[in-house]
Amino acid sequence: MKTQTMSNNSFTLKNGLTIAYYDSAPDKQLPVVVLLHGYCGSSSYFQELTPLLGRSCRVITPDLIGHGASASYEQDTYALQEQAQFMIEWLDGIAVSSAVMLGHSLGGYITLAVAEQKPSFLSAFGLLHSTALPDSEQAKQNREQAIRTVQEQGVQSFVDGLVPKLIAADHPQRAALIEIASAIGYSTTAAAVSGYARGMKERPDRTLVIEETSLPVLLISGAKDAIVSSENTFAGRNASTECHIIAEAGHMGMLEAPQQLAAIIEKFISTKGETID
Repeated sequence: MKTQTMSNNSFTLKNGLTIAYYDSAPDKQLPVVVLLHGYCGSSSYFQELTPLLGRSCRVITPDLIGHGASASYEQDTYALQEQAQFMIEWLDGIAVSSAVMLGHSLGGYITLAVAEQKPSFLSAFGLLHSTALPDSEQAKQNREQAIRTVQEQGVQSFVDGLVPKLIAADHPQRAALIEIASAIGYSTTAAAVSGYARGMKERPDRTLVIEETSLPVLLISGAKDAIVSSENTFAGRNASTECHIIAEAGHMGMLEAPQQLAAIIEKFISTKGETID
């Protein structure tokens, strides 16, 4: 049963798949921020961040396909360019024509694919603990191991092995955050865990998407991130790209340091994204 989500709305794509999503202020004219969560996450990854950003923005965050309360489907590979098309169709369907899109980890890979396919939907975009680089050979091997683990031991076993790597080893709330993130991850379907693993393994280098864009770009890294290094997060940039490192965060700044992350995002939106009155 899928319960770990903060979604309060749903939208059905043309292919029949349903996307569950949270919308903080559907009836208000505010700058729109779309937050895309990471692998084995859900909209609930942003449960601490959303109220902070919601003071001045309309925050919309979906459960990616196969995560949280969104539908799943049987397909070997969840290609990230296809997931980006789903996001574009969803945003168009809920009448969002301009947004700042910020993607965490897997959500960052999808954000880059959206920026590549349909930049007109975006007023700015950014990566949270993510990278425009393709998988290294070691990372590709790790994807194959993820698939084997899910096939042989199930989603819960895979999530139990994954989540402790996401939280900074010395974070004072590490145990509680691991419990929260694990509970969220358990709702991911096996098809999605394997499908996205293959999709991430096959994704291309998208550093040029950042280097050649005319849109404002925000890159945020955790100094204690054991998954994506700051060097890799900042690998693709141009002269106007804004880069930040959160000193106390690992791979999950939205849970580990929500106040700091919110302050960075709010300042970025007010100066480079959309004007906040």
